[in-house]
Amino acid sequence: MGFFAMVASMLLGIFFIALGISCKKHKGWSIILIALGIVFVLIAVYFGYPK
Repeated sequence: MGFFAMVASMLLGIFFIALGISCKKHKGWSIILIALGIVFVLIAVYFGYPK
């Protein structure tokens, strides 16, 4: 369960970061998408640490 949550969170994070970088003409949305992607990547890193 934890492994799949980590992989899904990492993929969503990378997707949101790429989407935020690609739509630079909408300033507000790009910042929100990049921040959301960073949050998902940090969650994936948290899930990746051994307990």
